[in-house]
Amino acid sequence: MTHWLYEDGIGEERAALIEHGRIVEARIQRSDQTGGCGAIVAGRLLAKSAGGHRARILLSDGSEAMLQPVPKDLSEGKTVRAEVVREALVEPGLSPATTRHKPARLRAVAADTPLREAPSLLDRITADGHDIIRVSAHGPDVLAESGWHDVLAEAETGQIAFTGGSLTLSPTPAMTVIDVDGDIAPRALGLAAATQIAHAIRRHGIGGSVVVDFPTLADKADRNAVANYYDAAMPLPCERTAINGYGLMQIVLKRTRASLMELFAADPVRWHVMAALRSAERDGGTGVLALDLSAAESQLLAREPAWLDALQRRTGRAVAVQPATA
Repeated sequence: MTHWLYEDGIGEERAALIEHGRIVEARIQRSDQTGGCGAIVAGRLLAKSAGGHRARILLSDGSEAMLQPVPKDLSEGKTVRAEVVREALVEPGLSPATTRHKPARLRAVAADTPLREAPSLLDRITADGHDIIRVSAHGPDVLAESGWHDVLAEAETGQIAFTGGSLTLSPTPAMTVIDVDGDIAPRALGLAAATQIAHAIRRHGIGGSVVVDFPTLADKADRNAVANYYDAAMPLPCERTAINGYGLMQIVLKRTRASLMELFAADPVRWHVMAALRSAERDGGTGVLALDLSAAESQLLAREPAWLDALQRRTGRAVAVQPATA
């Protein structure tokens, strides 16, 4: 049976689509996120780009977004209502200095369109039409039993192993790069990897441009076979190139929000705090609940007292934060 597992966690919602007992889609949505995909927002036009095809919009919360296309009658200083079609993204570089903050992308709507917040993760999966099973912190950890922690480990390391080979996924500001490695025959490795790549893209919510480095295959028929395996395993709408003689294939998918890997790379401290809060909420002990956090994680939690309050309320226990000394 295909169904969603849904967990209303502290600081974030989590969901996993389960097919044949395994996670085929894993989703996380931060609860304090504003301007999410599907929101209707109001803003003021700051400036148009050369040619007038795009425009910078100042939103009511003080952030900027990019409007494309620009209505012909919209000039500087005028207000516009728009739908968020791609959320703001943080694209980590090789160093903090090269990290890029990409503004949200907007599409203009009628001026009388009511403002609205973005759909919650629960709203999104409800619209999907599959059954939803709510996960409780006081029952069995069915998310973990379905492989949730394995998916999070993939997002953190970028490493996915399969029989005969492995994938290394690397999010970059320009694209997600997937490298295929293994010790079996190149054709067999390419065929196995093609299926794994399709599954990984769906599982982690990867969008935008993806470049895959397959093993070099001299025979065009072999390259076509590998591409056909990818097509057969990929249920999401996308475009792709043929695999060239160097083993490269480019895939282009709709991108509306960050993938799990991008979510981790953009803010690993928050990622680990969310995991610590989830684990603590499931602690079945009594007495004071101790949270062992790094200095950076403790500082983040101190800036978000509502998370700590929620943990104490949900567990009925006092919480002591123990920052690491190293």
